[in-house]
Amino acid sequence: MVSMKLFVFVLLSCVIATVYAMPNEQLLGGESQLSGADLKEAESELQESLTKLKGLGEGPDFKISKVNSASRQVVSGTLLKLDVDLQAGNEIKKCLVEIWSQPWLENGIQVTFNCPGGEKIVRKHSA
Repeated sequence: MVSMKLFVFVLLSCVIATVYAMPNEQLLGGESQLSGADLKEAESELQESLTKLKGLGEGPDFKISKVNSASRQVVSGTLLKLDVDLQAGNEIKKCLVEIWSQPWLENGIQVTFNCPGGEKIVRKHSA
């Protein structure tokens, strides 16, 4: 009986120690906020999608003004969410952009632009 309680205590202690030892690791399926080099990579992914969509004539014709924040989540591919200021002509729009990447599919990159005062725009392109 004592050895069973000791075993449970040690096991529970190991689990708690493991969770606290990796505070910056992404939980599987969990959303993680991006910063530093990861935030720059997210900006590059958005720029690549904007360039591909413009080349396909699929628009919209946005330019990145500023990336305010971004997060990444593993969900049957990767879901990148960006809070971004986009320039449309002379106007700056604060938009939420989602890039759902499933590169193994044909046209497996889905980009969703959600800007206040405008309709939600969903476009797809290849990886």
